[in-house]
Amino acid sequence: MTTEQQQAVQKSNPNEVVAGTLTRGEVATLKQTLTPQGINDAQFNLYIQTCAASGLNPFMNHIYAIPYKGKMNIQISVDGIHYLARKHPDYITASAEIVGENEVENFEAELINGEFKITKHKISLPIRGKAVAAYAIAKRNGAPDQVVFMDRSEVEHMERGINPLWKSNFNDMFKKHVMKRALKAQFGVDIDDHTIDGVRDSVQENARETQRKEIIINENESASEEDLLIQVHDKLVEIAKSKELTSDDVQSFARKHFDKTIDELTLQQMTGLKRFIELHQPPKIKSEEPPIDAEYTEMTEQPLPEEPKEQEEKKEQKKPSVEDMNFDDFDFDSMQSKIPFD
Repeated sequence: MTTEQQQAVQKSNPNEVVAGTLTRGEVATLKQTLTPQGINDAQFNLYIQTCAASGLNPFMNHIYAIPYKGKMNIQISVDGIHYLARKHPDYITASAEIVGENEVENFEAELINGEFKITKHKISLPIRGKAVAAYAIAKRNGAPDQVVFMDRSEVEHMERGINPLWKSNFNDMFKKHVMKRALKAQFGVDIDDHTIDGVRDSVQENARETQRKEIIINENESASEEDLLIQVHDKLVEIAKSKELTSDDVQSFARKHFDKTIDELTLQQMTGLKRFIELHQPPKIKSEEPPIDAEYTEMTEQPLPEEPKEQEEKKEQKKPSVEDMNFDDFDFDSMQSKIPFD
């Protein structure tokens, strides 16, 4: 087999690893998914290189590419941050939990030597009650534990926001929120600043300046996954209204393309749904032809004119037959003189 043939076989092999841990087939799938959403080739290539350099896997919901107003936002999820934290050599563990209203009496936390610690939390089963708080603990060797505690009132604005996940899966979203803060507090330099900035520098080293201006790589509280999901959802609703689509229509799109309700969509899927709705063309309604303005008159058959009485009398007269004739009345001699017979 020649070198050209070997290269052709490699290019046709979907299982060949081409970027980090991503195979050729996976890259092609991402391309098919992201291109219709408005991400151009330069942005897509940067996204793939970022995935490869950081070790994050988009198929495990670690990292998202979100188009917004012609730009691309590379967003790392809580799962992605936790994945990078576990790869850190000093990582020990990280966990998050809610505090139910029936557990308040059995929950204690205090500040000891400048460190916030959860000293007691007894889970009340089977009924924990409504979540009134949440906390997360991130541990690493050689450093104090990072504990993040938040009261429910601190996330009420998210619960009242557009993101439907905060309504349908509040406890899970609350735990992810505090987990994200704890991981960033414990591993922030290594994950948020060093890793992502390092990826950005290495990837953009050979990129054009115009491409760098098109890219936003941000992983901070002002552009969290929840915030971006709200932005995409708001835009989706706006587009749906402009196309006169109802909420039921949008739900039908979500079920058709993702086999999920809109409340269950991830940030990437919500962005894809927005793009599908942008491309949707409502069926054209045929204009009805105006009715013909005309008067309809019922036609009746006109009677035939009456024949004169003389004609009627002639019709009624019966022609005599041979049997009815009296030949004695004929003057044959006179007729002979006028019309001679041979």
